[in-house]
Amino acid sequence: MIEVRNLQLSISRRPILDNISFTLDDGHNLIILGRSGSGKTVLIKTLMGFFRPDKGSVVVDGKNVYDGKSLSDFNLDHDFAMVFQNSALLDSFTVYQNVALPLYERGELERSEILAKVKHCLGVVGLESTMDKYPSELSGGMRKRIGIARALVYDPKYIIFDEPVSGLDPITSSEVLYYITQIIKSVRATTITITHDIRNLEAIGDQVLFLESGKALFYGPVKEMHASDDPLLQQFLNVSH
Repeated sequence: MIEVRNLQLSISRRPILDNISFTLDDGHNLIILGRSGSGKTVLIKTLMGFFRPDKGSVVVDGKNVYDGKSLSDFNLDHDFAMVFQNSALLDSFTVYQNVALPLYERGELERSEILAKVKHCLGVVGLESTMDKYPSELSGGMRKRIGIARALVYDPKYIIFDEPVSGLDPITSSEVLYYITQIIKSVRATTITITHDIRNLEAIGDQVLFLESGKALFYGPVKEMHASDDPLLQQFLNVSH
């Protein structure tokens, strides 16, 4: 469970997050909507321990991330994995090396165990045959799916998808969303998806947080979003449709 309480944050004296509160229970999946510059990415980085808030708290599985202790005490890198908008693959590494990198960095598994884990995670996204290829040999959609496999490889409790279908054509977008929904259906992890694309929302989450200028204008079930009387949210939904 992630509990965010009265979160406020300024960067270089400029307010970025303004009194944000929400709770994400285990077994639910959150979608963060909002225009560019609304605070979506900063909020995620604050959840992951990168920005200490001015006020408020972030509680992950009962532990306050910012209670004055070292962030390393909370193993946030074990709890969270992120699938970046640009996939963030290393061009000089093979697919196997890219996916295996987090496991090698931790040094917790034998080489044979890492190989088995990588094969399994690539199988989850339908790309087990790409082990020896390089990112430059793959399509944009395939690189996104490799990014998903890398996120899965150390069994995180929370996976964050940053604009997962940005820049992809409709067919490739559908393929990427399919694998995200398979992860959600298998309850492999609780997911948080940052997006401005309102298509297929109910397939990738059941809770929505809508941000504007660092404020939460809506938080609740996806099904209730269209019934909100907030004019800016309605404008966003109508323009994005």
